[in-house]
Amino acid sequence: MDSLYKTFLWEGAYYGIIASVIGSVLGYVCTIFIEAATSDTIQLVTIPVMPILEATLLAVGACLLATAIPLRKISKMNIVDSIETVE
Repeated sequence: MDSLYKTFLWEGAYYGIIASVIGSVLGYVCTIFIEAATSDTIQLVTIPVMPILEATLLAVGACLLATAIPLRKISKMNIVDSIETVE
């Protein structure tokens, strides 16, 4: 059962990592467009590494928390009783 919980937690971490990568790329593209709108020229701006890392940690933490809360509730349930209740 312990390996099942680890599997779900890793899945939550992967969701957080994937979300942060997509969000970072789209955020950088939006930053370029906003800079272009204000200066009327398209220029590459410096990549904000620290804010991206902070957002990545927040996204991974939120996904792990969103995974851990249901897992905690599931661990307290009796699987056989839950199956009988559904049927």
